[in-house]
Amino acid sequence: MVVENWNKISLDGVKGILWDLDNTIYIYESVHKIAYQETRKTALGFDISESQFDAFWKKSRDIVHNQLHGQGASHSRLLYLQKLHEFAKGFTSSEFGLKLEEVYWSTFLNSMKVREGALELMNNARLNGIEMAIVTDLTAQIQLRKLEKLSLNQYVRYMVSSEEAGVEKPEPAIFQLALDKLNLKPSEVIMIGDSYEKDIKGAESIGIKAYQIDDNTI
Repeated sequence: MVVENWNKISLDGVKGILWDLDNTIYIYESVHKIAYQETRKTALGFDISESQFDAFWKKSRDIVHNQLHGQGASHSRLLYLQKLHEFAKGFTSSEFGLKLEEVYWSTFLNSMKVREGALELMNNARLNGIEMAIVTDLTAQIQLRKLEKLSLNQYVRYMVSSEEAGVEKPEPAIFQLALDKLNLKPSEVIMIGDSYEKDIKGAESIGIKAYQIDDNTI
């Protein structure tokens, strides 16, 4: 179900909420853009031009996605940057990869902000004794850092990452792992996410009612 307003998400009879994180609880693309630009600027100090950075980032990302399809590590900025330097300079640079990964994620984390509608819904759920879990692709470490930065631990009891589950959404196993942690049935929870293919279809495949939001949801 596509919703244009967070208030359209009914909590009647709901015992648990499964939340997507990226581009649901916060807006991803604008934050990524800021982090990317800062990382690209830092690469200039390693004699890698902006045009080189853009071309090799895309090439490296595509290769990592294809090689590690369906795994949390397929989103690793460290792997993107390792390969980027290898394409640009012909060798692996630990200094480049580690430094630029930290630039990317520190800038990213400092630029995030919880969407007001999501925060209000989480508050309402907590007041009604509804348990919540994050169901997210990507690796556990960075997703846990996001939870810390956004102060979500006061609302969310569990997190399930694709790294932990061994599969990415929309595979049923990642949703089932969240249900197991919450000790709830599919009929007792709802899923909230932005991706129809990953969040909505994945949740509905095991009988979970799902709500799709987007950047324009108010």
